[in-house]
Amino acid sequence: MKKTYCFLIMSILTFSCAEKKKEVNPNLIYFNSEFLAELDDVNYDKLKANLNSKVKAKYIDKIIYISKKIDANACGTYSGDLEIKKDSIILIYRLTSDEVCTSTAIVEATYIIKNPKKKRYSFGIRYE
Repeated sequence: MKKTYCFLIMSILTFSCAEKKKEVNPNLIYFNSEFLAELDDVNYDKLKANLNSKVKAKYIDKIIYISKKIDANACGTYSGDLEIKKDSIILIYRLTSDEVCTSTAIVEATYIIKNPKKKRYSFGIRYE
């Protein structure tokens, strides 16, 4: 009887404490984050100039391709998501790891998005 109670309590604790995985928007076909340079790298200053540029989307048939240089924590792991609101798309760059450090990096984030209606959008980026 004690084993049954222990098992039941452990099961409840395990499932109640488990972190719920956030659903990714079904319109996001692909996401990649590629490390380009860290704060002390030779190319960092050259790449830093591109951080404030607008998001430029390439509309290819029924998809939208976006590749943007952004700043990130050099030790973090990230995932991508998006949020669609009327005529705008917010690109989400989400920190998924608990490990962070004081160093900054520049990465190239790539998003490929379904666009079956071939609609034109305005874009923004949000860090989570």
